[in-house]
Amino acid sequence: MNIRIKKRIFDKLYNDLKHAEIIHCKDSGSIWFVDRDKRYFYLEYEKSGQLWWRYQFFDNFFLLFSMREPEYERVIAEWVEEVLNCKVDIAVSTSMNFTSWKRC
Repeated sequence: MNIRIKKRIFDKLYNDLKHAEIIHCKDSGSIWFVDRDKRYFYLEYEKSGQLWWRYQFFDNFFLLFSMREPEYERVIAEWVEEVLNCKVDIAVSTSMNFTSWKRC
């Protein structure tokens, strides 16, 4: 992927998710990106290296860049790696509305 396009995508992700809280769940070791006010989950990173991402949000987000899954899945993983300074081994989309972050 062109580095300039990737930078624009990352910049837009930072901007569009700036309201999201990053919640570290001590019990499970998971890290969640959520909007508490809207009760909306964006991402969950598990200490195993698995990343769960919300299909509805990211599929709409990447329409702007004319990208479809699975092309953009690696971009999501790279952005999370940058934000959390971690390694994503596998990324999985989900349409479920996770609520388990409330236990953190």
